[in-house]
Amino acid sequence: MEKLSIIIPAYNEEKTLAEIVKKVKEVDLSPLKKEIIIVDNNSTDNTLKIAKSIPEVRVFVEKEKGKGAAVKRGLNVATGDFMLIQDADLEYNPRDIPKLLKKVTSEKTAVYGSRNLGPERKGGLLARLGVWFLTKEFNLLFNTDITDLWTCYKLFPKEAIIHFPNGGFESEISFSSLLIKNGFDISEVPISYNSPRTKKEGKKIRYRHGIQSIFLLLKEKFKKVN
Repeated sequence: MEKLSIIIPAYNEEKTLAEIVKKVKEVDLSPLKKEIIIVDNNSTDNTLKIAKSIPEVRVFVEKEKGKGAAVKRGLNVATGDFMLIQDADLEYNPRDIPKLLKKVTSEKTAVYGSRNLGPERKGGLLARLGVWFLTKEFNLLFNTDITDLWTCYKLFPKEAIIHFPNGGFESEISFSSLLIKNGFDISEVPISYNSPRTKKEGKKIRYRHGIQSIFLLLKEKFKKVN
């Protein structure tokens, strides 16, 4: 591995974007080269303006709504050997990135940063129960032992890009199932996690996402690999 591409999808993140990029830049990944890609998801605030003002980053705009579309745009333009998704909201600490890199054993390895293996578990009780249930179902269907299916921190080889689906919140299931079906091993490492947002400001994950995810789990289980 010679270069890590770090993709930062951003929608209305004017308050935190500059700070998260600063934190990413401060992390020492030597001897690896580091590529930082910001994908603005058609923000209505100053996110794009701020992104363009930051030196030594590549900036793109994805007008199709949804984090999945922004992530895929970033992956399509990335030039690294391995890829990492970094949310722009300061919930994930870039200082954990070296932990994920140390866990890579081959070009068929994907590494997830698990919030559930970390020192603190944050978030509402119902949300955590929902994620626990869906993760349990995923593990039963795909014979895995993942503890945090919805973590933002997923490190994976460039080869996996061709399998990445479009979609929004539910694409986490599609992505993980496609990794497994295409012969990738998924490992996990504990990471720190901080949720600075209020409930009102938080990510808009609704009950309907849970219902959609149950159906998607079954769909992905029986979908044939192209």
